[in-house]
Amino acid sequence: MNKISPHLYAVVTGLLLALSFPPMYFFFFAFIAFIPLLYFFSEQDYKRKYLLVYIAFFIYHSGCNWWIGSWQADSDPYLTASSIALAIIHPLFFMFPFWIFFTLKKRFGKNIALNSFPFIWTSYEWLHNLGELSYPWLTIGNTQIYNYYWVQFVEITGVWGASFLIIVANVIILKLINIFFAKKANQRISHRNELILFTSILSALITIPVIFGIVRTSQFNHSDLMKRHRILKAGIIQPAINPWRKWEISVDGMIQLQMDIADSLLDNEKKPELIIWNETAIPRYVHLGTYYHYSYPAEWVAIRNAALFTGVAEIEYFNYENKPITARRDINEESLYYEPYNSSILINPNDKTKPQSYRKMRLTPMAERLPYTEYLMFMKSWFEWGVGVSSWGIGTEQKNLTVRMKSDSASLGPVICIESIYPEFVSRTVKNGAEFIAVITNDAWYDYTPGPEQHFLISAVRAIENRRYIARCANTGVSGLISPTGETISRLPQYTKAGLFVEIPLLKDMTLYSEYGDWFALICFIYTVFIFLFAYIKKFIKL
Repeated sequence: MNKISPHLYAVVTGLLLALSFPPMYFFFFAFIAFIPLLYFFSEQDYKRKYLLVYIAFFIYHSGCNWWIGSWQADSDPYLTASSIALAIIHPLFFMFPFWIFFTLKKRFGKNIALNSFPFIWTSYEWLHNLGELSYPWLTIGNTQIYNYYWVQFVEITGVWGASFLIIVANVIILKLINIFFAKKANQRISHRNELILFTSILSALITIPVIFGIVRTSQFNHSDLMKRHRILKAGIIQPAINPWRKWEISVDGMIQLQMDIADSLLDNEKKPELIIWNETAIPRYVHLGTYYHYSYPAEWVAIRNAALFTGVAEIEYFNYENKPITARRDINEESLYYEPYNSSILINPNDKTKPQSYRKMRLTPMAERLPYTEYLMFMKSWFEWGVGVSSWGIGTEQKNLTVRMKSDSASLGPVICIESIYPEFVSRTVKNGAEFIAVITNDAWYDYTPGPEQHFLISAVRAIENRRYIARCANTGVSGLISPTGETISRLPQYTKAGLFVEIPLLKDMTLYSEYGDWFALICFIYTVFIFLFAYIKKFIKL
């Protein structure tokens, strides 16, 4: 095997990871994907080892996320350039866990390094989901959404537990391969106990989650939940508006289009109590303190007697004395400054006060905001692209919204676009009392690519973690209803103007993950910090 080119190990790892990621159905490849690279690194001291890491994860990133560039005629050049930059830069982040692996191997040997790698990798993924430069889309645990029964245990650990067990499986299988291919028969015999131990752990790693999943999915049967819980009737509206022309055409015309689709559901016998529109479905600056800014949909809500949850481009005004550093000067009134927010609002029928609102808190790096803009103001204009609004302000309060139903009310957990890829962020809406989650997004930028489907399936992981129904509304799709087991209850065909009537059971019980968040990832992080520090202490002290 030493005659094999080192680059081939990296290529195979990258390809297996890319093939394991949805909407590909080869989720089982994730359980062996790391073996080529880990085998080579544990057996060889290769000078250009970081180049191999880069190759592997360039292939993984590009194979899964090539669609970010929106490779179509209407695509904005900034978006395409950002995609290329991300493909070049993002693989560098994956060097961090391998740097720790190499350090442990040097200080303690390959066995401790391999045994620690599941903790190291899980810690890295968790850290990669924090801060404004975060991008946890490619979290390894997300590969298992089609592994229906096995993945159900993430209600305990979050998706981090799935990543951890996947890496454990890779390490164990690698050790079993080393035992089976030992050059001398007596070496194989001496490892008999290890063979039994590793085989037992691998079997438990596969079977115990599956047994757990079979039990739990039976407890969240959709038909049973429909009988045992209060039901919210909702309409999900998919307008299929070209996003590249969205900011150029009549705002009132787009609003009317969505009203017309909603009316087709409201005129039905099963009248929805809540209508859901997509991200920035009202693409004009909306100031919630000024009624005429949102009067058109508010009057429609009053007439139709159904609540409306919709994305808006919200604006807040500031005086010079209280403006944030990122605020812009109003061209019509020099004494005023403003900050735009990618927001969602909930308008209940006959509201006497301004609508409830939630401002997006996790913004897409570069596309929606330059990370840490307040410290890099001189660079702000470099990252403003030509479609819609860029350089959004960051919301500061995560809160749920209250939908008034015919007899009582329901707590809606609002999630906007990329926020759905952040596990603990979504879990906090449930901890705050959300009885269902509504994800609104655009996703139309990525016409006929795997991107929207990936995004939809990642929401399914969030549904399992929190055991909540997720109503997902996207401009061109994927729009639909996801059950607490990650199943798709119903969905609309993509790229069609249509409305979907759904009945959402309202759930209250919290999972361990909803209650305690990233506890498992924190344990992995503490272990990683401890052993890494111990490795450096060992460098100076002979133990």
